[in-house]
Amino acid sequence: MLRRLAFGFVGVALAAVAVSACSSGGSSSQTISVGPTFASQTLYATNTSQNGVSIYSAGTASGGGPAYQIGGSNTTLAGPQYLAFDSASNLYVSNWNASLAVGALLEFKATATGNVLPYGTLSLGSVRARGLADYQQTLPGATTPTDLLAAAEFDPTNSSASFQSELEIYEASGFIGYETIAGPATGLNVPSGVAVDAKQNLYVTNLRGQSVEVFSIPTPSPTPSATATPTATPTATPVPTATPIGATPTPSPTPVPTATPMNIAPIAAISGATTGIGAPTGIALDQGGNIYVSDQASTICGGGKTCPAILIFPAGSNGAVTPKAIEGSNTMLLAPTDVKVDGTGRIYVADSTPSGSGVIYVFAAGATGNVAPIATLTSPGSVIGLALTP
Repeated sequence: MLRRLAFGFVGVALAAVAVSACSSGGSSSQTISVGPTFASQTLYATNTSQNGVSIYSAGTASGGGPAYQIGGSNTTLAGPQYLAFDSASNLYVSNWNASLAVGALLEFKATATGNVLPYGTLSLGSVRARGLADYQQTLPGATTPTDLLAAAEFDPTNSSASFQSELEIYEASGFIGYETIAGPATGLNVPSGVAVDAKQNLYVTNLRGQSVEVFSIPTPSPTPSATATPTATPTATPVPTATPIGATPTPSPTPVPTATPMNIAPIAAISGATTGIGAPTGIALDQGGNIYVSDQASTICGGGKTCPAILIFPAGSNGAVTPKAIEGSNTMLLAPTDVKVDGTGRIYVADSTPSGSGVIYVFAAGATGNVAPIATLTSPGSVIGLALTP
């Protein structure tokens, strides 16, 4: 496994305020901005083809596009994949620069918009990170909870095939490595989406393994790697300005080795022909613990065929469980990459149209079967990951 190099940046940006930012290459100053105080459950989506993150106003009508965007060369976004928020609404983005075959994790401060510097960056080298999930845990020796970030990662360069798929757990702010879950006992096979339930169990979709694996979250034994400390950022009145700008790919530093991973078995696994799982991507849990899986090649449609679907499993599912599903021509699903559920039960699906445009479908709470979305949100580019602010 790999202990990656982490670099801290001042990434929160203020309107009409010059901010000094330090990185491995030195320092620079710039004027950047933050957005308004976004409402809870504001939808964020990766704009992968334009190297940005789109922000949608709450209650956006069908056909509406993003109101704000994080994008531009300062962001270092180059192929953003999936998203997660911590308890303070700081944003975490998994990034995959396909042209350089280099992965990274990026942190942006809450309400950041525009061409902002990331607050923190973690180089992953050849490792590709996909799904992210944040949760809180009181670490050994601590008295207050810490935000931890679980990342689904795949390292094709690992000489052992059974250790190429892994779950990495980091202290979210600073990306300090704590534990790695990997090995033949885990059943991981190109993990894609990650979610956490109220009992702090980790749910992981296996893109190639046609399953959902559930792990009991381990108590971390911290072995922190060297991480630069971000400079304190002043505050100012937010100005709602953002313009999507393509980012310039930036090479990342070479990673360094880490400790032995935890080769642990899952406590549950949803798998088998009756589950309809074919090529699962994203995953989400609603407030009742029900499990939503976006699947690009589900077998739920039967007859030896595959179809795009949102599979919905009851809370606590294990084994060959038959799900409910959102599936059929009325759904307009084509190749869903992620799914999220808000506090009212509405279902958000990242997808694409036949012409290749990015789109987000919104389905009513409790929707199943061959139903049409209640709203369709547009995107300036392709969409992979979704997240809702706390």
